[in-house]
Amino acid sequence: MIPETIREAQEYLTVNSNARKSQIVNIELLSQRHPKERVLTFLRELFEDHKKILQGLLLADKTDEKVNKTIATMFRIHMAIKTIERGKEVRPR
Repeated sequence: MIPETIREAQEYLTVNSNARKSQIVNIELLSQRHPKERVLTFLRELFEDHKKILQGLLLADKTDEKVNKTIATMFRIHMAIKTIERGKEVRPR
């Protein structure tokens, strides 16, 4: 993966809240140690895990704020997957 793709995917997987950053996943580190397909497989599995969590939350209490947090996390993981799949090339300026 090219650095630009990794950076963009990491932006989706990083959440800023109250002057604090938290990472859902450190994709930069993963991409250094594993090939692109293995990183994608991991992210897809993580997405499916969150999907199961969401289903359980919805069965228990649809008004729980954890529903929103889980959906937001799933969206961020999905966008990181799409970014890596596209493998955006850096355009010369």
